[in-house]
Amino acid sequence: MEEGVQEKPKLLFRLLEGAFMAQFYIIKTLSYVLPPSVIYLIPKAMGITFFYARPGMRRRLAQKITDAMPGITDPRELDRLGREICSGVFMPLFDIFVLARHGDRYMRELRFENKELLEEAEAKGKGVIFTGAHTGGISIIHAVMARLGKPYTPIAFNPKDTVMPRYVETLEFCSGILGCDVEEPVFFVGEDIIPKVKDHLKAGKRIGLTFDIGGSGIVEFFGRPAALASGVAHFAYDSGAPIVSFSLRRGKGPFDNILKVHGVVECDLTADRRSEVARVLQEVVKYGEEILGEIPGQWINWFGLWSFWDNAREIMESKAKKQG
Repeated sequence: MEEGVQEKPKLLFRLLEGAFMAQFYIIKTLSYVLPPSVIYLIPKAMGITFFYARPGMRRRLAQKITDAMPGITDPRELDRLGREICSGVFMPLFDIFVLARHGDRYMRELRFENKELLEEAEAKGKGVIFTGAHTGGISIIHAVMARLGKPYTPIAFNPKDTVMPRYVETLEFCSGILGCDVEEPVFFVGEDIIPKVKDHLKAGKRIGLTFDIGGSGIVEFFGRPAALASGVAHFAYDSGAPIVSFSLRRGKGPFDNILKVHGVVECDLTADRRSEVARVLQEVVKYGEEILGEIPGQWINWFGLWSFWDNAREIMESKAKKQG
């Protein structure tokens, strides 16, 4: 009986993976015959359908937004953001094909804000750690940076450790060939990456990772304790490399995109490791809140916000019990 219970999810994910792979090749084919303005109507329609088909999810999403941003209370604005967020879940795949087919125009019309902050960070000669949230063009931002002559190596999950390995591997491969650090295209989580990352940064190169994933680092996130991954701060403490907070955001049209550097966080290597890692992580999250405040509808991790808060509460309660 237990084997049957375990096999059922495997079969479900295989079926889902097959559906996603079919979608992948259909969209790839359509990208050759349809203009980007029409192509992007597909994920928008998918997102709107998803939004209205799940009333429970719709209510929870609206509550998460108001919990994090109490100033947003207008039901019409909450619905608009909800539709945009749900569409954003499907957008990354379409971004890959638009950049692949129209890369020259994409880069020509891209606006790069606060570029001087990145140049100042690079001038220190200690490498650079890029970080941001799951917003906007998250699936192609590494390729865009490579095309600007500033390639970096993203830290990502190994496809074999996901529930849809073939699909994830296909996405990573296709996004990688659009532009990457050809010597080190990716560092996979769990494959003894710490010494690899240290050597990479020591050589003056760049890495990239998102901050908005679950972990054990407790920081204030939208006014409440949240449990987030602290790897970005540990890498900075170990290497002395500055952390550059950035985002690739969408505008009104398919080629109206902005690459923005929000700020730079530096680590004091003479400070106590635990306290300094906590301080650096909090600064990273502060810049992250700035990004999400500017483009709340483009953050696709709204769905995980409550889990970040809940996990932090559990961690703190567990620590309190051990100390008490």
